[in-house]
Amino acid sequence: MSATNPTPGEPAPLHVEVIRDGVPTPLDAEEIRVTLPNGIVFHLHPGLDPAGSVMAAIPSEGPDADEFSVFVLRPGAANLFLINAERHPRHTAEGCT
Repeated sequence: MSATNPTPGEPAPLHVEVIRDGVPTPLDAEEIRVTLPNGIVFHLHPGLDPAGSVMAAIPSEGPDADEFSVFVLRPGAANLFLINAERHPRHTAEGCT
């Protein structure tokens, strides 16, 4: 099934092109996993919006993990925004985590 011509009543897959040495390889996918140079892995998957959307998630390593990963969105110039994937140490204080 192609992202440009989905089966009626069925959600279209994510359509991506992986480019290496200037050569694109088109792929249709149910989910895309990206590993960043800092070791953070995030998953892209179709959102629930019928007009089309993409959800980005960083899987949790559990409530007792020493670190947690987050997406940080920052406003930029010319109506752009910057998305960072960062890892932060868990701060603990008496009575909370």
